[in-house]
Amino acid sequence: MSVERGEHWSQVRERGDVAGMRFLYGIYLRGGRWAFSLLLYFVVAYFWLTAGRARRASREYLTRIRSRLAAIDRPPAMALTTLSHFFEFGRSLLDKGAMWGGSFRAPLEFDNPEVFRQIRELGRGALFIGSHLGNLEMLRAYADTEHGLKVNALVYSRNSPKWSRLAETIGPRAFERMIEIDTLGPESIIELQDKIRAGEHIAITADRVSVRHKERSIHVPFLGETAPFPEGPFILASLLACPVYLLFCVANGKGYRVYIEPFADPLSLPRARRHESLERIIARYAQRLEAYCLLAPTQWFNFFDFWEQARNDRPK
Repeated sequence: MSVERGEHWSQVRERGDVAGMRFLYGIYLRGGRWAFSLLLYFVVAYFWLTAGRARRASREYLTRIRSRLAAIDRPPAMALTTLSHFFEFGRSLLDKGAMWGGSFRAPLEFDNPEVFRQIRELGRGALFIGSHLGNLEMLRAYADTEHGLKVNALVYSRNSPKWSRLAETIGPRAFERMIEIDTLGPESIIELQDKIRAGEHIAITADRVSVRHKERSIHVPFLGETAPFPEGPFILASLLACPVYLLFCVANGKGYRVYIEPFADPLSLPRARRHESLERIIARYAQRLEAYCLLAPTQWFNFFDFWEQARNDRPK
């Protein structure tokens, strides 16, 4: 992980190699989660020592977390260190592969099981808006393998080819319903609408600005300072005219806990007040993301200067 201050997140270089990740996954399978975690400390320590810019971005983010927790008189539940932040990221990658590979054995529980039941029985598709906090792939794999729910993930994977090659090896089903988000056009929107009508679901993250159009972002308060968030996921939600949920899936020490929050049904953007509506809606999303960042501070995996990612487009 490496990025210059103010550069776009898609310019972050992927580190590590596929053979090393496969070796770690083999340890995960044969020795269990505890043996994998022990070895992972040494691997993560190496990347922590050599990834200066990512470490700096982590430190700045965690400083904001501490300040926000202090402002609301809430002590952190754990030591907030850049090393623990890196470790959580490494563990999430292997957990993701293990879930798709069928070897994940830790429990996955729902904060509100009734909401998940309602979605299963909805009869039509929904849009899930998530983030790079926690591990959204855990729920996507769980829904696919345990309940037969079809969840199409809109992703940008061109800056992580090594992880993609590993996932293709240990859990090829993960790629069956992945759609590259930078190729979306009018025809793709129609296809997504057809999927929604057919009862399939769409998942997208909303905490990184657009690869092609970083100027299409809106600055709203987030962890003590205004930060850019993309318009695209929320415009897509309005075009799909379906139920919209916020989705967070965080590790809790035993396994993972899933939080699904109704957000809009449907999400409306009146033409006359489009910008104001987007600003209000994105601010709501950022507020909920902040709440979960405070809940699981070391599980937000944006190792770049988040607040500077679209500085040149900041409104004057």
